[in-house]
Amino acid sequence: MRVALVTASKLPRPDTDLAILVDAFSARGIAAEIRAWDDPSVAWSMYDVALVRSTWNYVEQLDAFETWIDRTARVTTIANPRAALRWNLHKSYLIELARAGIPVVPTEVLHACDEADWHTTFDRYGTIVVKPAVSAGSFATIRVMHGDASTARAHRASYPGRDFLVQPLLASVVEHGESNLIYLDGKFSHGIHKGARWDGEPEQSRGLIEPEADELLVAEQVLSVVAAKGFGPLAYARVDIARGTEGAPMLMELEIVEPSLFLDRAPDRANLLVDAISRGLQSSAFEGE
Repeated sequence: MRVALVTASKLPRPDTDLAILVDAFSARGIAAEIRAWDDPSVAWSMYDVALVRSTWNYVEQLDAFETWIDRTARVTTIANPRAALRWNLHKSYLIELARAGIPVVPTEVLHACDEADWHTTFDRYGTIVVKPAVSAGSFATIRVMHGDASTARAHRASYPGRDFLVQPLLASVVEHGESNLIYLDGKFSHGIHKGARWDGEPEQSRGLIEPEADELLVAEQVLSVVAAKGFGPLAYARVDIARGTEGAPMLMELEIVEPSLFLDRAPDRANLLVDAISRGLQSSAFEGE
């Protein structure tokens, strides 16, 4: 078996998960090679599976990345499944999950052609978070103080043609951070405490945590809704949870394209991902076209 660990030709920061995964696959006698999705010389058909990892530069070349997903899925198995990746690329999935009954941070989508009524937005939410609907690593994610419509307008104008999300800034995220719950092979693996991060700032992960029972409950509800969509098994997922104004857990993001899994904090957990890939190939559970 040959596995491609899919990264990008240029990363904003190192992907510390990759070396750990190479070693974990190697310990099972599986060759895992690090390959960039945007390297045209890679023959993806040479691999039994393309495991999408740190493809973080896709936010600036979305069409090319979507084309890569489709082409790669035609010549090898891709994980996570192609349909799941494409669904998760645009953060409007948060609206869909909220409609399915998931407690989601209030979210509005401003399509590229939409006019924004910033004053109404500020009246509704106070200080807000503005970020592209296609984003990774806090790309172009900023907070805008209550009433500062000029900053919101200017930021949006700096990224023409993009859809944006608008959300209230949760005080708990600034004061206490969020919980990142990592699922591998369909099972909860480990949790990470992470601080607020804005455009241009370094990663704010703060170490392992034991998530609260209500956080795990929300994560399980999220993954249950996704499973019902029929994408197929997810080899990995990260469910990011924060506390709302009343203290209840709320979904911030579900990441099933290219989330950091923070395996450097729990390297033994890489074996769960190796299990998922091995089992999926043996049973043809993952999607290939």
